[in-house]
Amino acid sequence: MNIIKQCLKHIVANFCSVVLLLLSVCTSLMAAEGVELREELERYRLQIESLESQFGPYHQSLLEPLERISAIRHEQGDYEGVADVQSRQLQLMRTTLGFEHLGLIPQLRSMIANQMLLANWEEISDQLEHIRHIQASSNNDDPEALLEAIDDQAFWYLSRAYLDEKEYRVRDFFKARGLYEEMEDLAVATYGEDSPEIIPLLYKQAYNNFQLVQFLNASDGIGSKSVDRLALEDGMSKLQDYGANVLDVDALFGIGANIPVVRKNSHNDDSRIGKPYLQDGYYLIARIENINKASADVEAEAMAKIYRADFQYLQNKGIGIRNYRDAIKLLVQAGVDEEKINTFFSRPAMIPVNKFFHRLDDALAYQQENSNQIEQFVDGQIHLGVFTAWSEALDSTPKPVSLAPRWQLDIAHSQAELSFSVNSRGNVSSVRVIESTPDERDVQRRARRALRDIQFRPAVINGRGKRVKDVHIIYRFIEE
Repeated sequence: MNIIKQCLKHIVANFCSVVLLLLSVCTSLMAAEGVELREELERYRLQIESLESQFGPYHQSLLEPLERISAIRHEQGDYEGVADVQSRQLQLMRTTLGFEHLGLIPQLRSMIANQMLLANWEEISDQLEHIRHIQASSNNDDPEALLEAIDDQAFWYLSRAYLDEKEYRVRDFFKARGLYEEMEDLAVATYGEDSPEIIPLLYKQAYNNFQLVQFLNASDGIGSKSVDRLALEDGMSKLQDYGANVLDVDALFGIGANIPVVRKNSHNDDSRIGKPYLQDGYYLIARIENINKASADVEAEAMAKIYRADFQYLQNKGIGIRNYRDAIKLLVQAGVDEEKINTFFSRPAMIPVNKFFHRLDDALAYQQENSNQIEQFVDGQIHLGVFTAWSEALDSTPKPVSLAPRWQLDIAHSQAELSFSVNSRGNVSSVRVIESTPDERDVQRRARRALRDIQFRPAVINGRGKRVKDVHIIYRFIEE
């Protein structure tokens, strides 16, 4: 036994020696690398001094050594230093190219990427406004570039609606809403109100109407602030229900009294504020359907009918299934593989979908992409992927997402994997927590509560809604 103990002590001692040696080597390498970078920075600083002395402080020859200094600062993790260098680069480029040259845009995007690392949200907004101004001022006859610039602005303000302090989130959302309205006006003026080119913009507007209703009904003061803001912008007409037994606020308290009134009844307890905005979204999708019908694109017409049915479900109108059946008939008429149609409709789906798909194959690929976010699952289970909540006040509303790498933020989330059933009307029941990270009761309770408010398209089999069991989802949220 003593021999074994001595051997173990010898092994441990040798292991510790090896670890210390590796740490020493790594420290030495890092120190040597640091010295090398400092020396390189000094060489470029001296080069800049020489060029300034020879050509002046605004000569284009300074851009290359400044770019190298920026790269070194980035490697060192000195993002403030990068920002200083980038500001000088932009100043030099403006001097050479002017304030409205398209060549400034790559530099502004590099500055945005660095400001993302510094969490300087207002700086990013200013740089996006600069890009938009350049695109609007250029004579390159490229409305798509201008629309993209405005779309970036809108998405960024939606992102700020969960990154900013709570008192600014309603302001951010309504800035995004105004930008989407500008995009629609620009697209209609450019392409015409019946052009297929405007379809993505019409759907962005429809989806933003859904987001608006979520804001109006949010907790933590977000809802009341949203009502006040909307009343100032749109008036109160869509915030009140003028049914037989409903109070007319304007008549009693005066025009503009910011008191939303809704109607409840025994058959439908949906008392959300601002439901007429969902109806507006429904009409926007009806426009999309008519555009596709006029262009004789039967498959795209069928897809629009699916989205229109989704918005009927969002309003708790029970005629969505009929539109799903009509969409299936149109897909068959368009020659779409019936097996693919059955695959698409045989599983529930979270609604509304955040993007309009003209083709069923693209919608199926989106479904599969979401399912692939869950690494392991048992045969027979249906996995809908990951749902990331927008904020604590909007816990059943999906956070806006973008595929553009420049908008990817590394934010820590809490999460829970949930198992549940979706009935023939898209309602959730039998919610069970499989596991959560962290493994805390509050995380699990919040996930269960939020899931019951997320709206689903039911599975449609043989033209009828069908209850589906053992549906799985990963629910994520940001700790605030």
